[in-house]
Amino acid sequence: MEQDLFIQALSRAFQQVADSQKQYGGMTPYGLKASGTPSENAYLYENGGLFGRCDGPSQLINALVGPIGFEKVLMWEGTNTQNEFVDAWTSITTSGSEQSTACGDCISVALQACAQLYCFGRFCRQTQELQFDRLGVHGNANVPTKALFGNVTDAAGMTIVPQGAAIEDAFMIQSRAAGYALRFKNSQMLWTGNPCNNTGQVYEEYKGFELMVNTGKFDVYTEIPCDGLDSFLLNYNSNAIQSDGALAITDYFRRVVLELRRRAEGAGLDWESATMYIVMTPNMWDGIAKRYACAGIDLCSVTNTNNEVSASAEQAQTRYEEYLRREALPIYGRWYPVVLDSQITELHGQPNGSCSDIYFIVTSINGETVTFGQYQDFNMTYGATRNEMVSLFGSDDIAITDNGRFALVRDNSRGCFDLQMLTKPRIVMKTPFLAGRLQNVCNNILGGPVADPTLSGTVYEPGGGRSIVSPPTLYGPCLNC
Repeated sequence: MEQDLFIQALSRAFQQVADSQKQYGGMTPYGLKASGTPSENAYLYENGGLFGRCDGPSQLINALVGPIGFEKVLMWEGTNTQNEFVDAWTSITTSGSEQSTACGDCISVALQACAQLYCFGRFCRQTQELQFDRLGVHGNANVPTKALFGNVTDAAGMTIVPQGAAIEDAFMIQSRAAGYALRFKNSQMLWTGNPCNNTGQVYEEYKGFELMVNTGKFDVYTEIPCDGLDSFLLNYNSNAIQSDGALAITDYFRRVVLELRRRAEGAGLDWESATMYIVMTPNMWDGIAKRYACAGIDLCSVTNTNNEVSASAEQAQTRYEEYLRREALPIYGRWYPVVLDSQITELHGQPNGSCSDIYFIVTSINGETVTFGQYQDFNMTYGATRNEMVSLFGSDDIAITDNGRFALVRDNSRGCFDLQMLTKPRIVMKTPFLAGRLQNVCNNILGGPVADPTLSGTVYEPGGGRSIVSPPTLYGPCLNC
């Protein structure tokens, strides 16, 4: 989210209270009420606080390995519609027999349709409970205020905490941390979201691409199977990426695009107008680009033993670097953009390295957006009530940001308060039959998989460190004042 909008919203939500908050890592229905027993270790610059020492530097290095994702190319729109239905005409069937007399009956036609349903997710993150009179307190005059070196960003590439930002107090840093955690949750749900994990209307997941780019579609009204809406799946069977032979990766990529192009043309849609992204993990991209650069022999059939096929290492290197620079791959004479997403489900420690799926997702065709994000627009649904509450009472302790996408809820108990951040998003895919998935592709990364924000199985695993720091003995808390 834009930094200035975020800061303004937080200021509105907390204008009656000084800066402060509480980080809550789990999913909670309506948030934990401020109990009046605030966190004891959340204050940054007090004696014993995370940065409460005068011998520390003023610079704070950002060593967070943040997420990157498909969100950055998705369009998001607000809505007040709880259930989004998409209806598709899937088949023309025939019945009867050929005409036996000049005026007899012919074979008759009937129509079939299939509806898909897309529901909101609902999840939140919140800060620790803070005590207003402990915010901004420094253990002594020599304790420096930290300034961040490096940007803290979300999966869409939006800056949450910019480089050079002063970390003023616990509320400032925890509010941004809660915003980061909420956006990271959404970037995971983009792939793994499954409504079967829902708990009523409290914690809810929306359908992620693992469910949407799949087979087994059915009509939401009758539960009758709808094969015509199934996505196209190919299984690489956990093999390591190959440049030629039966497992030539270019052949698999061409097969997916050939299928999707034929389906689009058969539906009267212009494939040349389609925007299609190839989405894979960072661990997959380098291996794909290398094998793609060395491919080409799979196009040839050399049957004479006297024939030879030679490959130029220099040309392969040039192609490889071009793929990396463009972040795109050529298929059937057209370049398709590649998007890296660190939240795609990935298995490490497999015989052939890190294994995951590669997705082919059409976001628009014929000038219409067909795969996009939606969110409950809290301005549309709650805005009028909020305005009335503010006019009557001066505040309702709820702020709305990012064009209605996020709601910030403050809870206050005699100067002890926390902040909850809530969002209700979903992904809508109108044309799941124009989506493909290459399953179980493996790539062996030298030294192991690259760092990612999931905190496990990588060469450099983010995390670790202190949550408090012991103050020097001579300058400890004033116990007998």
